[in-house]
Parts: sequence; structure tokens; C-alpha cells
Amino acid sequence: MKIIRVLNNSAVISENQEHEEIIALGKGIAYGKKAGDEFDKQKIYKIFTPLSDNQRKLLLETIHETDPIFFQIAQKIVDRLKFEENIELADSVYITLTDHLATSVERAKKGLYLNNKFIWEVKNYYPKEYQYGLWALKLLDAQFDLSFPEDEAGFIAVHIISGELGNDISDFSKSVDFIKSITKIVRYYFHINIDYQSLNYNRFAVHLKFFWKAMMYKKDQSSFGDLSQEILNVIKNSDIEAYKCALKIKEYILEKYNYELNNEEIMYLAIHINKIVSGEEKWAMKIWISRL
Repeated sequence: MKIIRVLNNSAVISENQEHEEIIALGKGIAYGKKAGDEFDKQKIYKIFTPLSDNQRKLLLETIHETDPIFFQIAQKIVDRLKFEENIELADSVYITLTDHLATSVERAKKGLYLNNKFIWEVKNYYPKEYQYGLWALKLLDAQFDLSFPEDEAGFIAVHIISGELGNDISDFSKSVDFIKSITKIVRYYFHINIDYQSLNYNRFAVHLKFFWKAMMYKKDQSSFGDLSQEILNVIKNSDIEAYKCALKIKEYILEKYNYELNNEEIMYLAIHINKIVSGEEKWAMKIWISRL
């Protein structure tokens, strides 16, 4: 591949086979080179293409102002998420994550750390993403001989979450409010204190997270038809209170979001609610067996 423009020793502008402009990143790919020279494709770890004008401007500014090591650390985070969770972060999230890492390290070297007002929500509603945030902190601490507080893991997790929810970081706070509200309905309905660290609640929060995304971006959810109604009838008979609580949630979502839950959505809510309240891991299996 030929270099159209050298951005720095680790970034170049080039073209792909479709003659679209690309920005390629790779450790030392442009060292000692100039426009018109060939560069080693094997050294590339990230390619941006195609880019909108705004993305291109933001990326070029970030490359110009940011040490390449932060792109490499961001890439390690992105690669692990893709390999272990099959989560692919959009280029826009990759860029903002890289910029955040660089800014955080710059502040930390001056002894300045930010408090994360969402740290409790991240740890309890998005524990998986939080764990990846903690892992990313270890990379930063080791690379720069720093000692970040857990608040920073929360900030990194928010970038990951925004990528999962639709690449808009404002979606994070909206999804947190949604999970909080649904959890509050369950707590008040059953007059219980929920163990936010339990496996059952973690599964419930994950279900709500993906349901919120589907509700916001995929309003044409499919239905299981008669089969769903049959299973729903079994749930009514198996645990009427979990079913009634799910109906309360249905009313809230319809009023708040103008979205009407279908039968299978009510079914899964009731299953998760029952597990939280009773702690019976085998409850959902009994529902399916009772149909046989």
C-alpha cells in the first residue's frame, strides 16, 4: 500500500482497493517514509474507512495531539471485547475512548483524578463492562507507573457501554435511569432489599440493558405467537406475583416510553423477577418442562 500522507511515525493516509481514503495506524509504519512510499501492511492494527467529514476531522486532530501508545491501548481493549464478548465498538467510540485515555493519564500525572458519580450504577448494572474497565486500568498503571482509582474504571466502562447501546454516550445515563426505575418497581412491589451483587440480579440487569436497546432502536420486535401465550399462561399459574409485577412494569413502560410489551417480553421479565425474589435457579426450567 502506498502512503498518500504521513501523519506521524505510526499513522498514514492511504487508499484501499476501492480507492476510498483510509487512515491506517501501526507501530512505526511511517518511520523514515514519505508520501508515495510503500508501507508494511502487516504492521497495521487499525484502519478507519470510510469516514464522514466530522469523523475525519476528529480523528486527524486526535492523531495529531495524542501519543500513539493510547491508540494501541485502546486497540487492546477493543480486541479483547471482540474476542471474549463479540462486542465491536464503532470507530467513533474507539476515537473518543483513545482521547479519554490520553486525557486521563495527563491529569493523573498531575495528581488530578475525577470522581465518577455513576460508579455505583456501573458496578451494579454493568458489572461485566466494569471488569473490563478495571483490566484497562492495569494496562494504564503498568504503562505509566500510575495508580488510578476505581472511578476511572467506571469512566472506561461507560465508553464500552455507549458502544453497546448505540455509540451515543448519552444513552448510558438513559439506560441507567431505565434499569433503576424497573428495579425500583420490583423492590417496592415485593417490599424487598435486592442483592445487587447476586447472579440473579446481574442477569436481570443484563436483560434490561439489552431490552432497553431493543426498545429504543428496534421497535419491530417479533412475536412467538400462540406458543408465547401458552408459556405465559404457565407462568401465570406458576408464580402469579411475578407475573403481576411484570404487568406493573408493562404499564410503566407504556406510559413512560409509549412502548407496549408483548407476551414474550412479559414472560422473560416474570422469569427474571421470580429468580430475584425466590432465588430458585430451576424455576424457569420447570416452566418449560410443565409444557411437555
